[in-house]
Amino acid sequence: MKTVNLTINQLLDQIAQFTDPETEGVTRLLYDEHWIEAQKFLLELGQMIGLDSGFDQVGNVILTKFGTANDESAITIGSHIDSVVNAGKYDGIYGVATAIIAIKELLAEYGAPKKTIQILSFCEEEGSRFPFTFTGSKNLINQLPDDIYQLVDKTGESFEEAQAKAIYALKNIFPLVSALPPTAYAEIHIEQGPVLERLNKEIGIVTAIVAQKRFTVTINGKNNHAGTTPMWLRVDPLKQAVKLIHQLEVIALKIGEPFVFTVGEMAISPNASNVIPEQAKFSIDIRHTDEKELLFFEELIYKLAKTQMQELAGLEIKIDKWTDVGTEEMNETYIEALQAICKEKQLSFHLMPSGAGHDTQIVNRIAPTALLFVPSVDGISHSPQEFTTTENLEKGKTVFKQFIYDLAY
Repeated sequence: MKTVNLTINQLLDQIAQFTDPETEGVTRLLYDEHWIEAQKFLLELGQMIGLDSGFDQVGNVILTKFGTANDESAITIGSHIDSVVNAGKYDGIYGVATAIIAIKELLAEYGAPKKTIQILSFCEEEGSRFPFTFTGSKNLINQLPDDIYQLVDKTGESFEEAQAKAIYALKNIFPLVSALPPTAYAEIHIEQGPVLERLNKEIGIVTAIVAQKRFTVTINGKNNHAGTTPMWLRVDPLKQAVKLIHQLEVIALKIGEPFVFTVGEMAISPNASNVIPEQAKFSIDIRHTDEKELLFFEELIYKLAKTQMQELAGLEIKIDKWTDVGTEEMNETYIEALQAICKEKQLSFHLMPSGAGHDTQIVNRIAPTALLFVPSVDGISHSPQEFTTTENLEKGKTVFKQFIYDLAY
């Protein structure tokens, strides 16, 4: 690395280089080679700015500045390193980059903090490679299930195999450590939606993170010749998938905001134009601030699937729920403190819920938390077109840096 005199934009550009070159935008999936190189880069950067650098058993990068109070817990900040496929360069990593630069500046201006500060670059949040989310933050709070190691990706590689290779690559250079228990956790993130831009607000102060559930639905039918099988004798899993999705969409629209229902992934087998499919597999993602509404919709998924199986002999529908997280309220004292900082810095702000999931909601189970947003241009995220202006990136850092100073100094 040539210099540590980096702006947020420069750091984001450098980290964005760790990506699958065969895809558009940024593609950095848990434990792949680009993920490994990005985590190495952050570990080296931490060392260069005077932080203790190490990683834990699942690959969370831990950058620590011990405080003068010699406490055994830490003010904890950060976000995640992984991306979705064909992502932008801001989601997750803006929080890591801002944490690093804010701490570098605080150390230069004020010296060592009273309370220990640790930056976490969480190994995974998105669930883009394996059907599991929040691996890094769930490991931090000791809620990682044992059966995660049997999960496999689309190539057939298991979570256990992928993790072992990644950890081995890191262990050759950096120490294996454990994170300190967080006494507080703060994260800054791009909004990933259009609200702040539409309201012309500079900072979003999150009050709560919505509950969400994710499912994989597998529908098995009977594959056969497309020309010789009469319509009335078909058990077509793709058409049954479309039927189920349509019924759920109609009901989702009736529920109304802030409920959202998404089918973002589908695979058809054998995926040939002249063959009735044998299997259709698709994802369901549902989110709402009201957990009762989510439970109602979940029960509806099972009910409609059961009805379709009863109506068509030979049809089989399996539903695997692999994410189930509840609504999490942010710390009221921190919300008030962030409002005061924004007023002091003469920055406009908006109190708002988060429709996206964040590591904050996991850490919130064991420590008070705060979550900040900066505007996303046109509300675009999970896309190469994801963009936040330099001015807004820096304004977010200003508020975040002051908040950390108030907690740790």
